[in-house]
Amino acid sequence: MSSVELFDETTDPYDHLDVYKAEMYVQDMDDATCYRYFRATLKGIAQKWLNGLSSGSVTSFFLQAELFNAHFIASKREKKPSIHLAKIRQQRGKDLKEYVRRFNHEAF
Repeated sequence: MSSVELFDETTDPYDHLDVYKAEMYVQDMDDATCYRYFRATLKGIAQKWLNGLSSGSVTSFFLQAELFNAHFIASKREKKPSIHLAKIRQQRGKDLKEYVRRFNHEAF
């Protein structure tokens, strides 16, 4: 799972799950395997949270993902309204490449 970065509560949990699910899909993993390996993609507070769940309380990857998103919802990246993107302008003296880089950074 080299393409899945470790989640430590500083990034968007939904993004983390999307990358993890895509990796598992490509490898044709079943629900039980996804459930077992998800632990390996967490560190720090997220790892402590998962370790603190009652034994047997989570019976599927689907439930694990739902609990994960609910617990770390505060880390979810806020979507910026399109009006925000309309305010991004090419700065005087800067090239178009820099403008596109800033725009893409703000958009995604």
